[in-house]
Formats: sequence, C-alpha cells, structure tokens
Amino acid sequence: MANPTANDVHIDGPLANISIAYKNEGYIADQIFPVVPVQKKSDKYFVFEKTAWYRNELSERGPGTEAQEADYGITSASYNCITRALAKLIPDEIRANSDQPLRPDVEATEFVTDKLLLGREMRVAALTTGGSGLWIYSSAPSVQWSSDSSEPLTNIETLIDTIVGSVGRFPNIAVMSWAVWKALRNHPDLLERVKYTRTDGVVRVSDLETWTGIPKILVGMQIFDSGKEGATSSIGYVWGDQFWAGYVPPSPSLMTPSAGYMFTWEGRTVRRYRLDTRHSDKIEVEEATAEVISASDAGGVLINVV
Repeated sequence: MANPTANDVHIDGPLANISIAYKNEGYIADQIFPVVPVQKKSDKYFVFEKTAWYRNELSERGPGTEAQEADYGITSASYNCITRALAKLIPDEIRANSDQPLRPDVEATEFVTDKLLLGREMRVAALTTGGSGLWIYSSAPSVQWSSDSSEPLTNIETLIDTIVGSVGRFPNIAVMSWAVWKALRNHPDLLERVKYTRTDGVVRVSDLETWTGIPKILVGMQIFDSGKEGATSSIGYVWGDQFWAGYVPPSPSLMTPSAGYMFTWEGRTVRRYRLDTRHSDKIEVEEATAEVISASDAGGVLINVV
C-alpha cells in the first residue's frame, strides 16, 4: 500500500462554499394584496357607496330648469395592525466555534425573517385560496380538475364573469397551489390546445394567462410544516386546493376597488439584544401588519378543485 494514503494527507472538514438549508424560495403575498404603509397602528379608511356610482341618473334638462341631482354615501372600514415578533438566541460559544461557511448572526436573522414572511403568506392564503364564503363568488366545480371530464376553463370563465359583473373590472391576478397547477398542466383539454403548436407539448402558466385573459397568474409552491417541534412532521401547501382570482390596483389608489390590502405599520425591524447572564445575543425580528379583504366583490374563489 502506498504511503501516505489519502486519509493521511486530508482531514475531513466542512465545505466552505455550500451548505444545505430548507426554506421557501420566494413569497408572493404582497403581489396579491398590495402593501400600504400606514402611520397609525389602527385606523379607518373610507368606502364609497357602490351602487350610487353605477346608477344612471342622467336626464335631459329643459330651458330654465335645474339639473337632476345625484348623490353618494360614504362609510368607513377599519384595520388593526397586529405586531408579531420572533427571536433566535446565539450563544457566544456557538459563534466562536462555528466553522466556515457558517455565519450564526446572518443565519439567525434570515431564519426569523423567513418565519415572519411565512406567517404573512399563510394569512393572505387563508383569505384567498382558503377563503370560501368570504368573496362574492365561491363555488366548487361539479367535477374536480383532476378528472379528465372536468372543464376548468369554463369554471374560471364563470368566476371571471361574476367579478366583471360585480365591479366592472376584469380580474388582473389569480393564484393557485402547485397541486392545482399540476392538475391543470396535465389536463387533456389544455394539452390539446398546445399539441400542434409547441414541440414539447407542455402547458405553461403563460398559456393559462392568455386563455383566461388574467394577466398575472401565480403558482404558490410554498410549503409549511403543521407539526410541532419534536413531533411528527406534516408538510402541506400554504396555498390551498383552490383557484382564486381578483382585481387589485397596480399600487394603492384612491377611489378604486381592491380585493385586498396589506397594511404595514412602521416597517420591519431587526434588533440585537445582549443577554450577559446567558452569554448570548438575541436576534429579534418584528413587524406589524393587517391583511384585509377591502372589496369582497372584487374577488372570487373556486374551491375544492382537485
């Protein structure tokens, strides 16, 4: 045997250019409910009477007569930003003995921030793809989309028609989970549409945007574990087995309907605390938000589609 051997000249240690961590690649909640920074933790916003703007009260005016008068009412709705925070401890011994590429302070900050974003994602998902009964349209297709005999595009068209007929605006955003999209991209009706026009025969999200007319359709692939720490893991999709669509303005606007808004107060803060008695630092992230359905008639959901 040749000397020295490979084991003699190399002592195994951690690689400095890779590490493995499990977290969601990206979050989409703020693409669905526009973010509105607010100056007060709780407050009200005005809501104009809907039917007053859609009534046609215009009439002819004869010579010397006054014009027909019209009016509208104004009510208000409220929001209340809830403060949520999470922290992770970094003992001095852990920081001092961490090998490359570990960066305890950076990793702790990313860890608690990701938890905050995951919570935000789950709250918006609960209001949209989990929101049966919260919107002007909420219906289950007679045949689930996982069946070849289903008609998903017809179901979506009915959803769109209801929103247009309610607010006079075409829905400009939709969201579904990966489980729903998997059923759609393998549906024979959709595959038939690309069979002769695309060599790979693969249905893409952009195809669904074209066929439905909804300019932005998002596929939520984010997952979460509903199991408690130390208990059996139970992984599921954040975005439910539904298809939600709605109208939201490109940015927060006056006198414009929006299916939902995400109010944020004082932004997100990251703090470091020194705990001398525990010989540790604590990294804490905090954010106050309120995710609200601001116009339930500007959105709708197809439930139990797969």
